[in-house]
Amino acid sequence: MSEHQTTEAPSALPTLTKLGNIATGMFILGGAALAAGYFSDQSAGHKVFAGAYHFGFIFWLTLTLGCATMTYLHHTIRSQWSLSILKVMEAGNKNLLLMAAFFIPIAIATVVNKSYFPWADPAFLEKLPIQKQQWLNPTAWLIRAIVYFTFWIWTLSRLNASSKAQDASRDESLAEARRSFAPPMGVLHVILLTFAFTDWLMSLNPMFFSTLYGAWHMATGILMAIAFGTFLTLLMRTKRPYAAAVNPVLTKDLGNMMLGFTMIFGYFTLSQFLIIWSGNLPEEIVFFVQRFEGPLVFVGLAIVVFQFFGPFLALLSGKAKRTPELLIWVAGWIFCFRIVDVWWQVVPFFKGPSVVLSTIWIDLAALLFLGGVWLIFFVRNLKQNELLPLHDTRLQDTKLALEAH
Repeated sequence: MSEHQTTEAPSALPTLTKLGNIATGMFILGGAALAAGYFSDQSAGHKVFAGAYHFGFIFWLTLTLGCATMTYLHHTIRSQWSLSILKVMEAGNKNLLLMAAFFIPIAIATVVNKSYFPWADPAFLEKLPIQKQQWLNPTAWLIRAIVYFTFWIWTLSRLNASSKAQDASRDESLAEARRSFAPPMGVLHVILLTFAFTDWLMSLNPMFFSTLYGAWHMATGILMAIAFGTFLTLLMRTKRPYAAAVNPVLTKDLGNMMLGFTMIFGYFTLSQFLIIWSGNLPEEIVFFVQRFEGPLVFVGLAIVVFQFFGPFLALLSGKAKRTPELLIWVAGWIFCFRIVDVWWQVVPFFKGPSVVLSTIWIDLAALLFLGGVWLIFFVRNLKQNELLPLHDTRLQDTKLALEAH
């Protein structure tokens, strides 16, 4: 009965095609609106447009690096639950080459035009402490960016190629080679990710400083990637090959992982705030001072309520984690509210509270445009591989055992 149902289940490919069509619409609509936003931006140095573009870039970069982190993690621990989203993570991390292309306008504006980042202006850079001058000068900043992308693309290409090769050959030695390669590369990845978010986000205000910043964004990236993978897996749960793998044990595991990283996100957020608040140092409090003005304070409150307490309370329920129809809504909610969180973190660096809401349509246009391109390439990447690993059938075996029991 179970084998018959699995055989008769429709393919997931039409669903991916629909996602690709939606992505194309996002690309066209977002591109037209973003172009209109550029020409309507009357701010000095097109700061409003730059803030919108950077918001879109950081949001999709966070998802891409979250997929990368999960890929390193899976090949290190070889857990059963992560098998269900492994191919989604691989398709997502392949977009690092695309993110490098999205980074080019930022690099040109910083290194050539001496704008975008405040410290790109030599007159401003000279006023900073000598250590920051050495770290934030445009040449060193660009060299580091090249190192980051080169490392990520090289290491993840090796892991992805090995995983695909094992699907074809079933050679277990490939898995053992990945298990030896992934842990040290994963450690280096975490270090480089910390540097990258320091360079590309925290340095938008060179006076701001936080030692938790890299870990904070790593945790939110993992949460975002797991929610994205869970949503897609459950969206296609009645389609091949997911129909043969999705079961209550798997959904409980995915729900527990989202719960765990929601708690980590809350812990890092609260810890960072308390440390900065108790220290009350000018170079640290500037981040929150900017965001406690005007309507931004209410956005911050909404993040606390809906990005932490909402998912946290929902995922405490065993029923929500066992029921795909409920868990898919929680996963979608977590992913979508990350948009608000990233916007709250990025855009105030560029725009003050007086214009931050009136120009929000440009921010959304950038999110749609970059997201449309990202999803088009993501769908293409996902279609090029098996949707579930063929070299590890533990998910399918677990479902058959549960049905037999």
